Amino acid sequence: MKKLALVLALATTIVSASFTQGMGQAKAASGKISSIANFKNLSVQDMGSLRFKLAIENPLRLKTKIYLMDKENNVLFDEYSSSSMKYIKFFDLSNLADGNYTFVVESGKDKMKKDFSISTKTLRDVSLASN
Repeated sequence: MKKLALVLALATTIVSASFTQGMGQAKAASGKISSIANFKNLSVQDMGSLRFKLAIENPLRLKTKIYLMDKENNVLFDEYSSSSMKYIKFFDLSNLADGNYTFVVESGKDKMKKDFSISTKTLRDVSLASN
């Protein structure tokens, strides 16, 4: 069975920390928040069996491109969103081969990436017969 090697709860925390750090750098550089504030609360949730929920808040309703790429930068999925304040998409990644992938969200010059790996693990077990 394929297992996602990346623990998404930890990854969401890292993305949130990176987002907060970027906001602080933008404030320090210009005295105001830059356009990185276009994205809020980017989250990726593991729904089990290699199914994931990607959610992004887009309070300014700006045209936003969401895509999934493999390690060779081939785009496996892309979609634009601009009409709603919140974008939610469910992904079934069970058909992807083992390897490295990236979720990318971009609006204008702002871009956020979420890297993850898929790997197959084999579990071998011994069961003794009861005689």
